Amino acid sequence: MDLSAYKTLLNKLVPLSYQHDLDNLLDSMLPEADEDIRFQLQAEVRRLTAPCLRVLDLRSLFPGHCQLLRHQGLDHQLPEHLSARFYSLLQDYNGEYTRGLYESLLADLAALRKLPAQFNTVPWHLPSLGLQRKESRLRFVTPVYLHLDDGPRLQGNSLDISPAGLLVQMQEAPRLPAEVAISFPELAKQFGLECLAEPKRYRIRQDEHESTRFKLQRVEADADWQQGLTDFIEQNRPRYGLDAEDLYATVRTQCWGQALLETSVSLSLFFDQKGELQHLLTNRHSAKTLSAWQQTKPGDLLPTLLSPERVLSLAKHTTQPCLLYSFRHTGQQPYYFVASQDELIKHNAYAAFINEGLRNQTLACYYLSIRPLHYDDQDTAALDIQGERHLQQLKWQLWLTPITAPKSQWPIESTLKQLAPFIVPPQLHKATVTPLGRQASKRREARFKLQSAMELTIGNQVLSGYTEDMSNSGIKLVLAEPVRLDVPCLVQVHLTELNKRSREWGLKGLYYRVVNVSGNGKVLHLRIEGPEESHAGYQFFSALFEQNQDKLRAKPEAHHMPTWLTWLTRQTLQQPPSPTFIFGRNEGGFYVQGAIACLLQQSLMGFLSNEFQQAHFSRLISRQQWQSIYTQLLRPDGRSHHSYEIWTAKAVDASQQSWLLIDPEPKRQEFLLNPKHSQQLNVSLVIVNRLQLRQLEYFVPEWDTLTQTSLYKTQQLEQQLAELCALSQVFDITEAVKRKAAVKQSALNPVPLPSSAN
Repeated sequence: MDLSAYKTLLNKLVPLSYQHDLDNLLDSMLPEADEDIRFQLQAEVRRLTAPCLRVLDLRSLFPGHCQLLRHQGLDHQLPEHLSARFYSLLQDYNGEYTRGLYESLLADLAALRKLPAQFNTVPWHLPSLGLQRKESRLRFVTPVYLHLDDGPRLQGNSLDISPAGLLVQMQEAPRLPAEVAISFPELAKQFGLECLAEPKRYRIRQDEHESTRFKLQRVEADADWQQGLTDFIEQNRPRYGLDAEDLYATVRTQCWGQALLETSVSLSLFFDQKGELQHLLTNRHSAKTLSAWQQTKPGDLLPTLLSPERVLSLAKHTTQPCLLYSFRHTGQQPYYFVASQDELIKHNAYAAFINEGLRNQTLACYYLSIRPLHYDDQDTAALDIQGERHLQQLKWQLWLTPITAPKSQWPIESTLKQLAPFIVPPQLHKATVTPLGRQASKRREARFKLQSAMELTIGNQVLSGYTEDMSNSGIKLVLAEPVRLDVPCLVQVHLTELNKRSREWGLKGLYYRVVNVSGNGKVLHLRIEGPEESHAGYQFFSALFEQNQDKLRAKPEAHHMPTWLTWLTRQTLQQPPSPTFIFGRNEGGFYVQGAIACLLQQSLMGFLSNEFQQAHFSRLISRQQWQSIYTQLLRPDGRSHHSYEIWTAKAVDASQQSWLLIDPEPKRQEFLLNPKHSQQLNVSLVIVNRLQLRQLEYFVPEWDTLTQTSLYKTQQLEQQLAELCALSQVFDITEAVKRKAAVKQSALNPVPLPSSAN
């Protein structure tokens, strides 16, 4: 029955029902109602006044603006206006947290989300660092003893637990040293966990906002503790569950990072320790960037732009981004000119280089940032042999971002001979070009799921296992125990179970070659050795599959993300090329959904942050300006992105006037560059991309775990991803603009020749 017509009456009945009889109230307020309506209204009042145990945590919707609200043993996180609404509703519900109060707050929240969204401030996110804890966390409450070196034993309760970490809640806020010894008195009473009664050392980190909560990390290694807690968590995970908030934050950050990789104009390049280009990660916008550096395949001339000597030179200054200029002189024989801005300034050739590049109509400018790869940043245990080979040769990762080059020539005379020091010889290099996303299977033939016992002979060692799937020329084998092999290697296969049924084929001593090892050494990928027509295994499986197609189930051709590519992608995102803002759009308008930090650009990060270290995009672009920019992105002109120069400065005098200009005119630029008129000048290059959500496929390994842990968090994340509309990268080009202005001034005012003596 629809009770919306009685909404006003129900609002009056609920507070009065705590002091008066409900039947008498209905007799006086609704005497003409029949028995059915009276029954429905009584049931609805009892439902609205029933106790509620659902917690309201709105930190993901209002980051940095929520406050802790504790009531009847439940901890809520609400913004200030909803907190005031919570306390006002308590008066209507007799001071109790009920279903009616909960539903009223949800209705207020829905109305609040329909209001025009502001360019809100959000916390910075360090991308692709994975889970805050690298291990499974179990939400489990048990007593914990804190053993101080020179004091009494303190007791607290665990809120969650992992093999090497712990979150503890204390009744009071004691002063604790940097390290304490921890024991679990009640947990140690369980079978197999007796070792937990002996204290072990933990390092303490206290939460700034929660003085009674402590995060602890075990620093004293102990195999029994590690194994006992791991087994306990695995056995009780279905009952207690993992921490969904940790997984939710991880998956959201990973999806933001993938949106950055998939849609930004930046190109990710990987080099070996000699500085030679080895690998490229490309997206749908990379073709235009690579088109100027290709002859036979994409990117084969990139080492001309980034020679090994230049890469190793950049690697000496990993904290300083670089601007690189290049152009191609087209004649009987093409010549390539490449130089950094520092080199051009040093040789007093900046104006000549720009002029010649504009004359040849091939001038390009690139923003570069380089960093070393750290293999200890992520877990490499899941890599297979081929993945390790892909990664072992890589040493440096470089972000190459094409930016707008100067468009006007300098009024000076210049010739190509002046630029002879910047000529670089063409270098061809076959780098591995990998498009982002899932990769197709490398097997070119049908694979059939068939489990059958078999033995493997390697030298004098015999290993047992079973097949997971088979094809005419390959086998995927799972061993009972892990093995270490130098791949590729030759082995002998004995199909023990199949040989009993088909002895005439002679399925013993078949030669196969191990082409890859995965699953921490327990999964072997085999391929036949020798010609197919004379190999007994190829002949047998060809006949087996042909005669039993109705009984065997073919393994579908699935696209997957190789583990090494997932690792490489996360390495790329650990140091993004610039601070990046992720924007969402709903019926209320635009809002900042997230901000990805770039630690290399400390000055720009400080400029874009408020006093609470939160990202503040409205310091560059207002809400109205953003609406205009996004409208331009929707025009059908074929452009995938737009770039803007944003100048901000303050007046030198006491007027406290400030300026924020988008692509100012040359005369206005000269005014802001003059130190007599302005100070605190910041010039930011903003590159805005529209997100094509239908073309994005988020592949995050933690997504399946999040789905199993919290359906609500998964639905909330899917809604946020559906609202993504654009991303904006911000580059600091203040120093480059100042240097160009100095070069222009020297070009316009040449130094006069010394006068000859009379």
